[in-house]
Amino acid sequence: MAGLVGAVLLGGPAGAAPLVERAKPASRADAVAAALRRDPVYVTDHAPRALPPDAAARIRASVARLGVPTYVAVTPTSGLGPQDPSESFASLLRDRLRKDGVYIVVPPSGGGGEIRQFGDARGLPLDDAWAAADSETPYDAGAPEVIARFVDIALSGHARERRDHPRPRPKSKVRKALDADDAADRRASRIEWSLFAGGAALSGGSILGLLVGRRVLLARRARLPRRPPKKKTKKARG
Repeated sequence: MAGLVGAVLLGGPAGAAPLVERAKPASRADAVAAALRRDPVYVTDHAPRALPPDAAARIRASVARLGVPTYVAVTPTSGLGPQDPSESFASLLRDRLRKDGVYIVVPPSGGGGEIRQFGDARGLPLDDAWAAADSETPYDAGAPEVIARFVDIALSGHARERRDHPRPRPKSKVRKALDADDAADRRASRIEWSLFAGGAALSGGSILGLLVGRRVLLARRARLPRRPPKKKTKKARG
């Protein structure tokens, strides 16, 4: 019992934060809604590699352009929203905040997520703009970039057109890195082949030069007149 109580007392505070991201949707909504009451932009601290340090500031600046109250939760969305339509996390957040406006739930990577509008807020083509932004950004673009693209499209007046006629999706960071590696390998191969060809040409030219020189020398010798052999003279006996 003492060991159990000690483990609870020592491990409770350290393990409390991760439970916010792993709990069931209802309890997660309670925790995220409490954070949104303090700041309308909540950014998880469990994905430091996927989010830049200024992610919250960038998102806050982007959604301010919409001109309507907007609440953003950047949090892992596994089992939420499109993956489980019966449990709209944005709706759960609105039920707890009791505030009208635009609610955005998006994973740190930026792909997927959901958007909902509650109340008589300014009419914006949110669904069309969100779908278009999702198709116009790389899979690993990151939440700040996806939200910035979403706001641009929502205010462009062409959200429906861009949703129905999506532009080619840009390459992801992983795809760019792989393409760069392939290009570097091709450049290295071309350099190796050029060096090999140059060395072969030099060595082949040297051998060919020696052969040509030898033939020329032999031809010159063949054209020279042959001297008659010297006659041996008998020495007189004394």
